Amino acid sequence: MNKLNKFSVLALVFCLSITFISCEQEDNKNDNNMILGLLGMASADAAKRCETTIDSASYTTGSYAAICTPSAGSGKFFRIEGMKALGENGYFYLFLGYSTTPTSATPAASGQYAFVAGKSISNANPYVWFRNSEYGNYQGGQTDSGANPSSFGFSTEQELCVSFSGTTTAPTTYLWVTGVNGANCKVTGTLQKENAIVNYSGWPTAGNMITAGTGAYFRFSNTSLLTATKIAVSSDSVL
Repeated sequence: MNKLNKFSVLALVFCLSITFISCEQEDNKNDNNMILGLLGMASADAAKRCETTIDSASYTTGSYAAICTPSAGSGKFFRIEGMKALGENGYFYLFLGYSTTPTSATPAASGQYAFVAGKSISNANPYVWFRNSEYGNYQGGQTDSGANPSSFGFSTEQELCVSFSGTTTAPTTYLWVTGVNGANCKVTGTLQKENAIVNYSGWPTAGNMITAGTGAYFRFSNTSLLTATKIAVSSDSVL
């Protein structure tokens, strides 16, 4: 091999080496960008979620207690774990749209909503319903926003989830129960309009939307009659 050919070969090897190093650096850069992107997505998702543990030792029966608020915004989807009836006539209340701690189980102002679930002595199955200040108590005869009796029981622990969907009008309210109609409250893809126990949007005033930037609260009328273990919250509604 003459000197010119040797020089050409060495030059080719050098160029290929530079190309390989450049490609390897680009691959590493792409890998790093992908990892950073995934971490960013995970962080954004975590900002939308929080959990409140219901500690029977520290919660005072009948009191109104705050539920955590995700850093990304007010809760729209709530999963209540371990709800079980220990006796008759115990009720759980979930309140939305309140700027201060509620003092009544009945929403009193525009923008305030409640979800109620409990075990009445009058029926083997639970009563559940949604209400606001102008349209309220299922037991008052307004049946569309509730289910009475509903298609599940509280004799064993149940997982319920509710969604308050929509931000520019009165919300569409949904209730699902894990194991009923194929719903799984931990897998939001299983939560559809068709398998919701309650699917209601016919509030009398369409402009009665949940007040933005407000908090959520819960109450048990009597924890010796009805209990639960945890409330998981998401700032994303379902549907």
